[in-house]
Amino acid sequence: MTLLVTGADGKPVANGSIAIRLEAPLPHWFFSTDFPLVEGSRLLDMTVPLRQGRAEWRYLFPIRGQYRLSVEFAAPDGRKVNKTFSLTIRENRLKWFFLGVFTLVLFAAGIIAGRVFTRGVSNAKGRAAAWSLALVSCVVSSVAVAAQGLEQRQIFGWLKIDSPTVGEPTKLRWRLAGEENAADRAVLLTLTIVHLEKRKMVFAVERLPVQGEFGMDFQFTDGEYQISATAYVTGGQMVRTEQNVSVTGVEPPAQAMIPAIGFFLAVIALGLGVGRWSRRSEAANFT
Repeated sequence: MTLLVTGADGKPVANGSIAIRLEAPLPHWFFSTDFPLVEGSRLLDMTVPLRQGRAEWRYLFPIRGQYRLSVEFAAPDGRKVNKTFSLTIRENRLKWFFLGVFTLVLFAAGIIAGRVFTRGVSNAKGRAAAWSLALVSCVVSSVAVAAQGLEQRQIFGWLKIDSPTVGEPTKLRWRLAGEENAADRAVLLTLTIVHLEKRKMVFAVERLPVQGEFGMDFQFTDGEYQISATAYVTGGQMVRTEQNVSVTGVEPPAQAMIPAIGFFLAVIALGLGVGRWSRRSEAANFT
């Protein structure tokens, strides 16, 4: 992602900083996303200096929907300018395909169970159909619920990350340490956050000019992450710091699960009705 700040003449501003705040999409009225607790929460909050009027970073959007990106430019003379952008992220098409296939499977299971129930034969077959329906219901429920190393040198990096909580931003702080006035030294900082289980980079800033320290609020959604900070210090020295953090999974709220479970049960009930109707139609034709 790139933000460009220009002056009245249309040219990029020479100096200044920009505060960036990213908020997640609001909850959907029916189908929830993969992370219901993330919906409507603050995902990212940081202030970075501009380079040739630009601020650049990489970010992996966790859920679908319309995001709200608020930015505030602060000029060296104290002037400030605010602007808000809307970013729409679409759902992965493969997920919609799997949802359609799963819905068809539930509908077919309902038809089969409806035909078996309508036969009115042995109790054993009735019990078998009941067990199959119960198994399908369990599958529906399970699908709905699923969902610092220090350099041994004169100067080293210090990285502190608060305990991550789903639905809340986590404070992340980095700074130089190890000698007097280390925090006042100008460095180029590269900070990356990688999801270890998915093996995907979820956030990155490269060669960001900072004055010995950097901080931001970042929301970790799930799983285990590796945070790496590499500082390029004047004189050719490179200081690298790493730390892993884990996010404990939280059960989604009931209001996020009930609509989806109700939809799947309605599909099964519709299949039962079709199965019973087709079985009775066959019996009527024979008579």
